[in-house]
Amino acid sequence: MRVFGDKMNPAERLELLSSVEDETALLARFVANLPDMSRIEAGGLKVNRDLVSIADVVQGAIERSRKAFPGQPVRVSLAPNLPFVRGDDKLLEQVLFNLLDNAHKYAGDAGATVHARQEGGEVVLTVTDEGPGIKPGELERIFEKFYRGGRADGRKAGTGLGLSISRRLVEAMGGAIVAQSPAVRRRGTRIVVRLPAVQATPIAPRPAA
Repeated sequence: MRVFGDKMNPAERLELLSSVEDETALLARFVANLPDMSRIEAGGLKVNRDLVSIADVVQGAIERSRKAFPGQPVRVSLAPNLPFVRGDDKLLEQVLFNLLDNAHKYAGDAGATVHARQEGGEVVLTVTDEGPGIKPGELERIFEKFYRGGRADGRKAGTGLGLSISRRLVEAMGGAIVAQSPAVRRRGTRIVVRLPAVQATPIAPRPAA
């Protein structure tokens, strides 16, 4: 291996190291997603039904994303006074991280935009990238287990599990998730998550003694 490395010029060695790093990160995400998929398919994944703040979920997912993808920008736009949703904050954070992971793989240096707003009785959470977009026939297929779309550079990207797991988790929390493309200026992809909104019940004051 050392002899082979000595025959490579610096640019080739750098490209090889970059490929090894990419594949190592891909394998790590694959291994991390497998337990969730196994529990989902076995019906053993417990999904809490707590009151969840979307703002807290977004903050946690973005912090993880910035550590995993330090060179990728993430823009955030949250409507004020968002109501709570009922679900599992850790699993919902994982969903958003998966969506950011997917966006970063396809958007390149453009990064992603996270937006949240209320529409009627729902909280709508979106992740938008400005990558090449998705063909109409693939908008549903990207949520299939092990389905992987092509990257802008022609290589296959992702493990084919992140979006599939995300759909199952969102549906387990009573929500829905779809893909839209094009999203921005006739390109890009927007993943839309809709969750039922709830208002926290105010705690009644204790009667005076």
